[in-house]
Amino acid sequence: MKCPNCEKDFEIQNPNLMPCPDCFSMISKRATGCPRCGAPISTSLTTQASQPQQAAQDDISKEEDIMVCQPSAMNYLWTIIFGIITIPAFIGLVILIYVLIEINFTRYRITTMRVLVKRGWISKYQNEIWIKDMRAVNLNQGTWQRIIGVGNIAIGTAATSGTEINMIGIADPQSVVDKINALRR
Repeated sequence: MKCPNCEKDFEIQNPNLMPCPDCFSMISKRATGCPRCGAPISTSLTTQASQPQQAAQDDISKEEDIMVCQPSAMNYLWTIIFGIITIPAFIGLVILIYVLIEINFTRYRITTMRVLVKRGWISKYQNEIWIKDMRAVNLNQGTWQRIIGVGNIAIGTAATSGTEINMIGIADPQSVVDKINALRR
């Protein structure tokens, strides 16, 4: 809101609301469940609701990076070879530039609380899921991928029927799956 006298913005906080512990949307302190995400609200949370914003900020501030990775160039080996062979036809340069952009502008970040995917150079794509919401972590490796040591990791949640995050061309994918599964416990 804006003050009619000084034109400064200010926010009015409703003392009867608190953030949902799962999705952080504002809900009534008397609610037994979140209407947005369906998470049950315990009675101990409603009594502790006097400091909801600080608790949410403290949780995020405790988040630490476990690993940050990107697709392996080995995953694009045949595409790179084809690009090198077709350089005289100019299409090879386009292919090689595409592969460089795909590798350098894709980041997979695993933290103590979330898994994030950031992709894109001109247009941006970001997807994240909370570790506590994960239901499945699947590793897919074809024969060629096993030989060169890369794989694809698919992460699903209860909210979707398929996978929500696909991590493509990850080097040493089994160690990444093990790290994610260790966080889920």
